[in-house]
Amino acid sequence: MQVPPPPAPPTPPQPAIQAAPSPYQPAAGFQQSALSYSFHRWLMLGVILILASVVFVEVIEMDGAPSLVDYDMAVEGQDVQMLEDTEFHSDLNRVISSFSMILQTIGLGMIGYALLRESHDDTNQHTALRVTTIIVGALVLVNIASRNITIF
Repeated sequence: MQVPPPPAPPTPPQPAIQAAPSPYQPAAGFQQSALSYSFHRWLMLGVILILASVVFVEVIEMDGAPSLVDYDMAVEGQDVQMLEDTEFHSDLNRVISSFSMILQTIGLGMIGYALLRESHDDTNQHTALRVTTIIVGALVLVNIASRNITIF
């Protein structure tokens, strides 16, 4: 009579074959990083950019354009100096206004993107709220796109 062979030792479970990470999904742990998307972060950055653009324009307007009262017209060359100062102020106002418009456009774009992305990503919201968010986000982006379109 032969002794039965000892039972085979249990084989450790084979790890499941892991699929390669999708190039369309964020990397593992990205959602917890400081660079990840957050509706509140994009919304607040957009609002801050819009407010900063208003501050830039108002700082220039606080000083105002050169006034005739500031110059003694009895002195030779003061009229030329006043014209130069007025031209300088106009140029500075134009440059700051352009910079302000750029900041406003970026801020509104961030807000529009955040609204559209939030309405698409979050499924815990009521459908009416999601549709309203899509409409508002689209209106914000269309407003930016149509700012300089004229019919004439």
